[in-house]
Amino acid sequence: MVPLAPPPATATTPAPAAVEAKNQEPKPVPLTAEQKIKAYQEGWAAFNSKDFARFQGIWAENATSEMLDMGAPLTGPAAITETGAKGFANGFPDGTGEIQLTLVNGNNVQGVVLVRGTNTGTYVTPVGPVPPTSKKVGFLAAHSIELNDSGKAVKELMAYDGGTVAGQLGLMPFPHRKAIEAGWSEKPIVVATGSETEKGNLAAFNKEIEGFNKHDPALALGTAADDIVFSELSAPADRTGKKEALKGIDEMFKAFPDAKIELKSAWPAGDYVVATGTWSGTNTGDMPAMKLKKTGKPVSVHFVEIDKFVGGKTKNVWLFMNGPAFAAQLGLLPPKAAESKAKESKPGVAKAPESAAKPAAAPVAKAAPAAKPATAPAPAPAMKPAPAPAMKPAPSPAK
Repeated sequence: MVPLAPPPATATTPAPAAVEAKNQEPKPVPLTAEQKIKAYQEGWAAFNSKDFARFQGIWAENATSEMLDMGAPLTGPAAITETGAKGFANGFPDGTGEIQLTLVNGNNVQGVVLVRGTNTGTYVTPVGPVPPTSKKVGFLAAHSIELNDSGKAVKELMAYDGGTVAGQLGLMPFPHRKAIEAGWSEKPIVVATGSETEKGNLAAFNKEIEGFNKHDPALALGTAADDIVFSELSAPADRTGKKEALKGIDEMFKAFPDAKIELKSAWPAGDYVVATGTWSGTNTGDMPAMKLKKTGKPVSVHFVEIDKFVGGKTKNVWLFMNGPAFAAQLGLLPPKAAESKAKESKPGVAKAPESAAKPAAAPVAKAAPAAKPATAPAPAPAMKPAPAPAMKPAPSPAK
């Protein structure tokens, strides 16, 4: 039997070719590393110029934006723009973010950003609005973005110390880092290549975490350079040298004998390793460097850590976390601030109690966070897909 020819296409009966074309929509072409870097830069440029229409367009429909240990994430382009970016810009009309370091691995982009601004507007915090102080802030933040293959930002995480911001605004009499005025002289851009060096750096990092969880200071700092610099951004100053690092970690183990680290992710890019995870422990001992008397309370805080390796040795460690989350769990915040934090799942601006005296800078994932009161989150600009010029070799970061 001769098969019947298909009927002609009508308005209600699409032609077979049309149906096939509809079912085989072209997949987006993944961005190149150069395009991802350009996208990251374009996202911050949109925020810095206060082009919020352009800023809102860089997010995927169900994108999320989270400030580490500062409450529930924002969901969707409108909320991320109106509540997040504009919320900070209202308090700091001249607020900007200057990228100091850019690391790329797959669809993950990790930056270290210098956020600066003058508080000339009303700054809305979880415990209420703060009138303009006319003071300047300048602090480093870890800023990570995950892209989809269409180049839209689907997930954002920003980590920084709220106590530092509150201190710089004069909202509490507590030791903190002074406002940073100038950024790094060099601003490295590094893309992961899957090299043996990268694999070796990641293995060394994991070995240090293993040493920490075994409470073996020598193993935890086994690859540390003699002149290693620990930059714990919730502490008023860096800790320099392996000897000082060993001293800090030993004291921390005495204050938190069950301290442990649970890694959520860790990936390399060139000489760098980026890690996120949870630090937890029970404060059953004193910690003289923080003038902390044992509280008997458990603590669990999240962190973002970026390590730089030179010749297989850990040369720099940058640790980002929200110190107020640590202080609140130890009961070091005043009652009203602690109550507000529990009620809104966010830290609040508060004066530092006498018991929470000057914290000491200590190794990251190798030491306990410094306790501080809280403040409201800063902005977390994202990315916009765009073509980019070829990259130049990455210089080393300036300290």
